[in-house]
This record gives sequence, structure tokens and C-alpha cells, in this order.
Amino acid sequence: MPRRQTTHPLLTAFGARVRDLRLDRKMSLADLAETSGVRKGALSSIENGRVNVTIETCVRIAMGLGIGVEDMIPKGSSIPNRR
Repeated sequence: MPRRQTTHPLLTAFGARVRDLRLDRKMSLADLAETSGVRKGALSSIENGRVNVTIETCVRIAMGLGIGVEDMIPKGSSIPNRR
């Protein structure tokens, strides 16, 4: 039986924040992929909390959204520390 993939709550919160920022700017995944240089499939995986993001990718997404990297960090979230 395949193993169920679990995600860390931080990745889920980060992905939701990226999605919210993208939608606030009325951008599609394709739009953000074009402005950031990050593949659409990778952006989808990030938004769904399935992958851990490198700093380089964070910077590229932030630039594509026209914001600073610090604006991508979920604010007011209580994210449990899970190992």
C-alpha cells in the first residue's frame, strides 16, 4: 500500500499565503510562472504545501508578485512545531 504523504503545517501555511498573494493580484498560476520563472506545476505544489521551497525560489516568487520575501511569511499564524 502506498505511503500517505503528510505535509508540515508551515508548508501548508506558506503555500496558502502564496496563493492568497497571487489571487489578490488577480494572477493565474500561468501569470505567476511567467513573471517569476518558476514552473506552473512547481507553483501548484508549493501552494498545496507539498514541497519545501528553497530561498532562491522564494525570492523568484516574491519578485514575480512584486513584493519582498518577508511579505510571503504567514502572519499571525500559530504553526505547531512538528518533527
